[in-house]
Amino acid sequence: MLSQEANERLTRVGAGTPMGNLMRQYWMPVLLASELHPGGRAKRVKLLGESLVAYRSRDGEVGLLGEFCSHRRASLYFGRNEDGCLRCVYHGWKYDRDGHCVDMPNVTPENNFQEKVRHPAYPCAERGGVVWTYMGPSRPTPELPDLEWCALPETQRLVTKFYQECNYMQALEGGIDPSHIAFLHGVIDTSDASVHEDLDQAAAGFALMARLARAPHLEVVDRDYGALLGARRETDEGQYYWRITQFHMPFYTMPPTDPIADPVLHSHIYVPVDDENSVNWCISWHPKRALTEAELASWRSGLSVHIMSFAPPTSAAYGDIRPVASKDNDYLMDWQAHQTQKFFGVPGVGAQDKAITESQETIVDRSQEYLSSADVGIIRVRKCLMDAADALEDQGTPPPGMASESFRIRPVSLILPKDVPWVEGASEHLVVP
Repeated sequence: MLSQEANERLTRVGAGTPMGNLMRQYWMPVLLASELHPGGRAKRVKLLGESLVAYRSRDGEVGLLGEFCSHRRASLYFGRNEDGCLRCVYHGWKYDRDGHCVDMPNVTPENNFQEKVRHPAYPCAERGGVVWTYMGPSRPTPELPDLEWCALPETQRLVTKFYQECNYMQALEGGIDPSHIAFLHGVIDTSDASVHEDLDQAAAGFALMARLARAPHLEVVDRDYGALLGARRETDEGQYYWRITQFHMPFYTMPPTDPIADPVLHSHIYVPVDDENSVNWCISWHPKRALTEAELASWRSGLSVHIMSFAPPTSAAYGDIRPVASKDNDYLMDWQAHQTQKFFGVPGVGAQDKAITESQETIVDRSQEYLSSADVGIIRVRKCLMDAADALEDQGTPPPGMASESFRIRPVSLILPKDVPWVEGASEHLVVP
């Protein structure tokens, strides 16, 4: 368990907090590039507790500004998109992409002080169909993360996101927890062939794992960018089935896939909106071919980590990615399936994860936990984050995983002889060739 003080340090992400300062050292995804149109309306977003608006100027460049005008705090969501700038409609103050006030038309020339006004603004870049921002102090900014899926054609990747009403950390902990899969995503009768098919549609390897021991043996190995988490189960042939998850600082996870079975790879990015909410980015990609219609249809069905069914959109930050399945409707729970077929009757892996992490309340009180050997990965990742935040605060030490090339990694699931060390046996699969 953590002390209440340590839990506060781990979960609070606002400006000036240790974890908020750490998160600001990294590039973060903001929006899909397709969500912003040249010369079009601004869109509300929120990152690390800051209310912001994103827009695309007529020349195609993206800006990200503090939502509330520096004059009288009117919302720039209603701003006019003019000449690469946003103009507040209340009194006409106009801001460029760097936050300079370039026009103050309601003030007489002799009283104008626009050159003294610096509005909150953050640099943006586009890669992989995503708009990224850097909210930290370094100039020039660090290199963008060299993620494998970002360099692929659009036909080879699917990038979606959904809103979670919980702190980023409990969502992330779900993404690195290999022992929950046999339960939260599991079934009662593992001998049913149709159930196996459904499980593998949801995530490759789930069906094989369902036939093996529910409780895996867990091991964790530190990496200079984060950690490797290995979950081991014994197979019927007397070998070990290893599912190896990647954690990359500060909020990336990569669940295992089988490299032999023409694998589609998956990743999550758990971006903190504020202390009590997060956005779960879900990415699926194939490094060598276009995604098939069958794969896309499966993911769109809601069986997988991708969630496609959203409530009617609003203009609030992330008001268009709030899933239909919510706490108000029991996440569309099928109570009959819950009693007779599944450990958890909520349909879909992504919805199951969302439901259970939101059920922990918006911020888990980790001082009340009883952790076990099944939680060694959770413990190590918490330590990675808190150690990095402490080192940045106390010594100004640059956090781990800043090198762009450190993102050239993959997860893996594979069967190894018992006498082969798992990291050694999996090594060729854990990096992008």
